[in-house]
Amino acid sequence: MKQIIIVILILNFWGLVNGQDLDYLNPQDYSGHFDLSYGEYERNKFDILLPRNDSLHGLVVFIHGGGFKHGDKKTIYKRKQDIKYFLDNNIAIASINYRFYSNDDSLGVKVCLKDIQTAIQYLRFNANEFDIDKERVACYGSSAGAGSSLYFAFHDDFAVEGDTTLKGESTRLKCAGAIATQSTYNVFKWEKIIPYMRLIVPLKRKQFYNAAANFYGYPDYKSFKQQIRIASEQLDMLAMIDSEDPPIYLMNLMKENFPENDNVVQHHRKHAIVVSKTLEKKNVKNYLYTSKIVDIEKDIDFKIREFIVDNLK
Repeated sequence: MKQIIIVILILNFWGLVNGQDLDYLNPQDYSGHFDLSYGEYERNKFDILLPRNDSLHGLVVFIHGGGFKHGDKKTIYKRKQDIKYFLDNNIAIASINYRFYSNDDSLGVKVCLKDIQTAIQYLRFNANEFDIDKERVACYGSSAGAGSSLYFAFHDDFAVEGDTTLKGESTRLKCAGAIATQSTYNVFKWEKIIPYMRLIVPLKRKQFYNAAANFYGYPDYKSFKQQIRIASEQLDMLAMIDSEDPPIYLMNLMKENFPENDNVVQHHRKHAIVVSKTLEKKNVKNYLYTSKIVDIEKDIDFKIREFIVDNLK
């Protein structure tokens, strides 16, 4: 009896260490695996929750936010209703960490996106181990995780044809969900997308252009100037959209309209609106929720978890 109590205490402590709060789930309904590695770097870690049954599971990959400079995979555990709904509908949930970008390596945010790509391919490469149907994979996330989800939804497949390693696995998605997303990682387009940005940028030109240079991996605008076009166009998700893209769910509920700080600039409802309009032009199915439609997420009639399950079933 004493040994059993000790084991329970150890398991509870392990859950606290990993930032989980899964007491609302029936332990008989799922199995959890935490801090597994998908790559060679310290932050190449993921958690995965698997429905406990004999059938193949669909998979949703959660990508945390934090401006590609901070954040953690533990964020998923705040979305309790999502987790329960996915598991109840035979969908596995993986939540990933990734490296943060540096402003002096000429790669910048590409480092983060490369890790996310590797995670998607790793999970597909090891689909048999987790009883995952690799044809039914989705991504969703908030902020940077939202933009990343759109990036892989719209980008051509990164699979290397004929490669028998994980590099040969597809990165294409069945659907993607974006909460408080950015429309494109060509940040120079934001000036045209966000109201009043054309007034703000001239007043803070040095600050804006240096921050943009940092995002692409350069210490300042002077060192970045010659690379602007190629660096920004490579990360322009809006330009990648075509009629073959999967269904998309967009939810930017920020009410503020004037770009008075970085938070408003990065999460303005216009980001979601311009993505939706571009998808409409390409006849790609999408759902759009902004602060013009609803105030808070819980009041949305068609939840993001329902959208994902509908597309992965």
